[in-house]
Amino acid sequence: MKHTVLFTLLFISSVLFAKNITSRIEVKANCKICKEKIEKTLDIPGISHADWNKETKILTVRYNDKKVSLDDIHSMISKIGYATNKVNANTKIQAQLMKCCQPKEPIKKCGTTKKGCCSK
Repeated sequence: MKHTVLFTLLFISSVLFAKNITSRIEVKANCKICKEKIEKTLDIPGISHADWNKETKILTVRYNDKKVSLDDIHSMISKIGYATNKVNANTKIQAQLMKCCQPKEPIKKCGTTKKGCCSK
C-alpha cells in the first residue's frame, strides 16, 4: 500500500511538471508528399501536434519536453532527408527523395547574358 501511494504521487508529479511546448521550425521541403512524410515521422508519443505549412515552410509542433526534445525533433526531420533551420538534411536519404521533394537550387541572376558571368 505504501509503495502504491508513493508511485501514484510520483506519477502525478511527473505529469504536473511536464511542459507542453509549442515550437516553430523552418523545414526546407516543397510539397504535399513532404508534408505527409514530415507529419507522419513526428506522429510519436510525446508529440501531440505537428503541422508543416507548404507556403511558409514552417512546422508548428507541440511536444512534451519530458518525452522528446527540440533537438530530437530536428534530428528526426534530418533523418528523413529534410533540412531545418538548425540541422542539415541527411544527404544520403535526401538524394533518395522523389524529384519534387529534392531541394530547389536558387536561380542565379547576374543581369547579363555573357557566358560564365554567374560562375564566379
